[in-house]
Amino acid sequence: MADYKQAGVDLDVHAGLIGHIRALAATTSRPGVIGGVGLFAGTFALGDGPGAPVLVASTDSVGTKVLLAAECGCHEAVGRDVVVHSANDVCTSGAAPLFFLDYLAVHSLESVAVLEIVGGVAAACREVGCALIGGETAQMPDLYRAGTYDLAGTMVGTVPRDRLVQPSPRPGDVVVGVPSTGLHTNGFSLVRRILTETGTDPREHADDLLRPSRLYSGDVARLLAEGATIRGMAHITGGGLPGNLDRALGANCDAVLESGSWARPPVFDWLRDLGGISEGEMRRVFNLGVGFCVIVPAAEADAVCTLVPGARRIGAVVSGAGQVWFS
Repeated sequence: MADYKQAGVDLDVHAGLIGHIRALAATTSRPGVIGGVGLFAGTFALGDGPGAPVLVASTDSVGTKVLLAAECGCHEAVGRDVVVHSANDVCTSGAAPLFFLDYLAVHSLESVAVLEIVGGVAAACREVGCALIGGETAQMPDLYRAGTYDLAGTMVGTVPRDRLVQPSPRPGDVVVGVPSTGLHTNGFSLVRRILTETGTDPREHADDLLRPSRLYSGDVARLLAEGATIRGMAHITGGGLPGNLDRALGANCDAVLESGSWARPPVFDWLRDLGGISEGEMRRVFNLGVGFCVIVPAAEADAVCTLVPGARRIGAVVSGAGQVWFS
């Protein structure tokens, strides 16, 4: 069976380092910091009043999806993905995106690829409703092989302090899952290993493997505008549902998810069968068709599912210790 560790990504080591990183970050704290490291985006208040603006920021990359994108010539898609990924992180705090900065590191400045990537970034910024105000394009032939590049970016949004969404779930709440379009931007080290070991040409499956990520900020804005009681949100990225929904639970609640309660895009079962991946590993690595979760009171779950296209109840909150279980 293939697994993420064999592909070079050790989720257990990553989890162990987070505590040390959190401790180092805490030594830099200053007035204005809310919550510290650990949620999907950092938060910094520009005042003490309930209406004071809070800056919400997230930095992320597209990961090794860029290698498949370069091989398949789908540069614009990953340009869009890097913006959408960060916007989805920022909206978990209820913030509206303000601006974005990108970082593109390349072997050489091939104008077509670079312009396609930045064109994808700009198109996504227009879709999100934020400004692309700067960034960095670095040419580093000694670090990157010919034809390869790396792409990352930072999104900053804002929300009034009294509207900041922070995890506050209660037993009896419902977990609403919002569909993903497919792999989004995570698990590609394992995907690439499977393709290589099975001799599968990624160009024949580019539409499924490189399908652009779904943007959730508009869905969240709609829920907030309708007055939904949101007690936590999670962007399902690397680590799957167990490694991301737990961040919206706090220390005293668990989430029990109903296996099979949502539609699973065919690309996941295709990869599972092609690579002989266990179901447990699939859950740890991929979103499996749920790209975003919203925790709401049970009485509001149906209304939330009506407001957000494709959303459905996928589980419930129970007393616990901040873990995610599959029934």
